[in-house]
Amino acid sequence: MLGRLRMRFIILSTISLLLLLVIIVVSSNLLTYRELVENADRVLSAIADNGGRPFPEHPPEQKREPVFFDHFRRNRLSLEMMYEARFFVAKISADGEVISVDMERIAMVDETEAMDYAMTAYQKKRVGGFIGDFRYLKLSAIDDADHDKKDMTVIFLDCGRNLFTFRYSLLINCLISMAGLAVIFIVVVFVSGKIVKPVSESYEKQKQFVSAAGHEIRTPITIIDADAEILGMEIGEENEWLQDICKQTKRMTALTNDLLALSRMDENRQQFTMIDFPLSDIVEETVQSFQTLAHSRNRNIKAQITPMLSCRGDENSIRQVVGILLDNAIKYTAKKPDGNCDDIVLKLERRKHHLVLRVKNSASPVSEEQLGLFFERFYRTDQSRNSETGGYGLGLSIARSIVEAHGGRIAASVPETGTLQITVSLPVR
Repeated sequence: MLGRLRMRFIILSTISLLLLLVIIVVSSNLLTYRELVENADRVLSAIADNGGRPFPEHPPEQKREPVFFDHFRRNRLSLEMMYEARFFVAKISADGEVISVDMERIAMVDETEAMDYAMTAYQKKRVGGFIGDFRYLKLSAIDDADHDKKDMTVIFLDCGRNLFTFRYSLLINCLISMAGLAVIFIVVVFVSGKIVKPVSESYEKQKQFVSAAGHEIRTPITIIDADAEILGMEIGEENEWLQDICKQTKRMTALTNDLLALSRMDENRQQFTMIDFPLSDIVEETVQSFQTLAHSRNRNIKAQITPMLSCRGDENSIRQVVGILLDNAIKYTAKKPDGNCDDIVLKLERRKHHLVLRVKNSASPVSEEQLGLFFERFYRTDQSRNSETGGYGLGLSIARSIVEAHGGRIAASVPETGTLQITVSLPVR
């Protein structure tokens, strides 16, 4: 159990850190990419305003502002940025033919490549976007008389250097994040052992106490039971006080046996004999043995057992699980207003690669929070600890330990209002 707790802590910590790193890397790089695109669009707009021609050799004077404010003005277009821009301009006729290509401000592409880029942009529906490392902007001329499209001008801005920087930065961020995640994972694995150690020691001491106390309690209980039998032979077994002593002795014996069984399972000292056995027959026999008890309490068990189902496991332990589920259902079945009870329904069937056993009975309303506590030790929905049911809240805990030792799962659910269902799923091997 503590091993699973430590593993959950490691997984939760790692996933939390991974999500944080993903959010940081993605958000920061998205903002960087957005700034890159907006700068490119501003340069394209400036080129379009200049008629698609290179900027004048002597730029107009630009008012300089304090350096502090330069860092916060996102819409400000630097003249240096415009004069460093590498671009070419293509003109396309209304028929879709490239009329001319102005390549005065670029040297990385030849005329054929430029014409291919122009045709690709012409065929796209969007006014602007990326084609490779080029950001393009389409400008269409419209005749005021008939509103027919005339020649189209497409401006291509080289963003290769900026895109390379962005991609390289993204790669570095991802590598640094993964390296950091690996380091933190190693630290968490190491630290988790230190964190869980006090809990582990406390848990081990608790198991040792339960085991030692269980064995120590057995001796006086056995003596009391033997003395009660001898006393019954002398004064008669009909004595009210003697009957009460015997009853409580049996309850203490059952509790001690349950505690010792859980202790052995916790310490992996429970020996299971794994063999193939007829599960359908075992379940049917167990149901028949509980019918008398059910009828004595005005209850009835309705069994729906698929025949010829076999299971590999410890026969006595699986029989114990079925008995625990039926015993709980008989004890806690809720009565109807007329004093009668609905049938306790037991169903055994095969679902793909699992054998599924379900026990359903009418019950008082159960919350989702209570369902999660059903398999905790000493948990009972009856918080008053009324002894009429004769239980201690250990049955389902024992059943869970047995089922998990067989590689299966057990769960509680409320299929419909006023009912409770315990489901056991065992793998077919």
